[in-house]
Amino acid sequence: MNYALSWLFTLDHKRIGIIYSIVGVWAGFVGLGLSILIRIQLSDPYFNIIPFEVYNYVITSHGIIMIFFFLMPVLIGGFGNILLPILLNLNDLNLPRLNALSAWLLMPSMVLVFASIWFGSGTGWTFYPPLSGASFSPSVGTDFLMFSLHLSGISSIFSSLNFICTIISAWGVSVNVKDTAIVIWAYLFTSILLILSLPVLAAGITMLLFDRNFNSSFFDPVGGGDPVLFQHLFWFFGHPEVYVLILPAFGMISHICITLSNGEQPFGYYGMVFAMFSIVCLGSVVWAHHMFSIGMDVKTSVFFSSVTMIIAVPTGIKIFTWLYMLSSSSNKFNNPIVWWVYGFIILFTIGGVTGIVLSSSVLDVMLHDTWFVVAHFHYVFSLGSYSGVVLSTIWWWPLLTGLSLSNILLKAHFVLSMIGFNLCFFPIHYFGLCGLPRRVCLYDDSFYWINIMSSLGSLVSGLTAFMFFYILWESFNSRRIVLGLWNESSSVVNGLNGSLKYHVEFTSIFRTFVI
Repeated sequence: MNYALSWLFTLDHKRIGIIYSIVGVWAGFVGLGLSILIRIQLSDPYFNIIPFEVYNYVITSHGIIMIFFFLMPVLIGGFGNILLPILLNLNDLNLPRLNALSAWLLMPSMVLVFASIWFGSGTGWTFYPPLSGASFSPSVGTDFLMFSLHLSGISSIFSSLNFICTIISAWGVSVNVKDTAIVIWAYLFTSILLILSLPVLAAGITMLLFDRNFNSSFFDPVGGGDPVLFQHLFWFFGHPEVYVLILPAFGMISHICITLSNGEQPFGYYGMVFAMFSIVCLGSVVWAHHMFSIGMDVKTSVFFSSVTMIIAVPTGIKIFTWLYMLSSSSNKFNNPIVWWVYGFIILFTIGGVTGIVLSSSVLDVMLHDTWFVVAHFHYVFSLGSYSGVVLSTIWWWPLLTGLSLSNILLKAHFVLSMIGFNLCFFPIHYFGLCGLPRRVCLYDDSFYWINIMSSLGSLVSGLTAFMFFYILWESFNSRRIVLGLWNESSSVVNGLNGSLKYHVEFTSIFRTFVI
């Protein structure tokens, strides 16, 4: 009992990171189950496996859970809490009580999400009025979902404040600015984006709650409101959210590539830092490229199209820097880490290229609200960010547990993952080019066999998630100790500023908790 209470009231960044990770992974499997339900329905829509209204509920819950309760807790809360003090040579984050509060705020937030699933909310994760208004969505499930996002947003703001304070206070004391790991820069930029964008989302959904429950007219044209205003508020948060989820993965990939390039002076260090900074600045001013179909004037469309395309420049700088560092690495193709890095680059590049297509206002008007958009953001979100989670786990696992993973199983997992990912999402581009609308589970019979293929890819992807946990369990079961892990010349700890303090402590906590 005392041991359980020690976890409940813990202020230790290592334990809080594990709590974030456990909550995020559990929510990830819930979101995965919902996505498989979607694909099962689409594999034979006329069989009506789930009712059409329930299908809308499933789509809404899947998007919210995967973004706010899987990727953000694991990438930011989990790895951020664990890695920042280690990479900054600190005992803990600067504000441990605020850190614990941000972690435990996720629990009531998740309760509200599941309450929204129970009562039903079919607005989509974007909450567009008038669909999300009281007339078209009278269920209290929509209100529960908005309250859940409020709590989740407060949690993220607390974490971001903690990360920014910790990083800035560590500069010049425990680490030099010029020696700061790329991962630290990634978390700093991510935290700044969250603090800038989350209050805008909070304002938008608060006004929507007032419209639904107190007869205000912020977004109701009858009372002088404007539903397009909500789109501006939502996407001012929604587009930076893309970079909130991908920047930590960028930082991890950069850190891994620097270490694999034999630990020499990192090639393009300042280029990668300023590329991330450019992505943050440009990504914050292109929100309206999600709104070309509202009828904006030509000059405004040209501005948002042009700036969106310019984001490809710093992204390309990072991708070619990674490729150069990998080409100079002695770890060629026998290392599953290298496989996953190349896989991440390929998947994210596909998502980026389709993003350039959608950045054209002329093309976007035709492709808007089709499956092409779904394919694009899943290649960035689902595949890019998820690959970052897998890569980070594989890379830091020996350091955090002292145990090694099976290379054969990791390679098999990579091959199956790439097959499942691309089999599921690549055909969806074709649906969009044919004009098939998203969030509609009925389609012409000519698309039947392609939907079957996509659903099979979804099942394979789901199996790889369970396979990955089997790989982690096999590592514990075999008890393969990593030899020479604590030598400062080890490739695993290279780039940690020579600090091995607290690593052994974390290993003992992790083993006690898991085993």
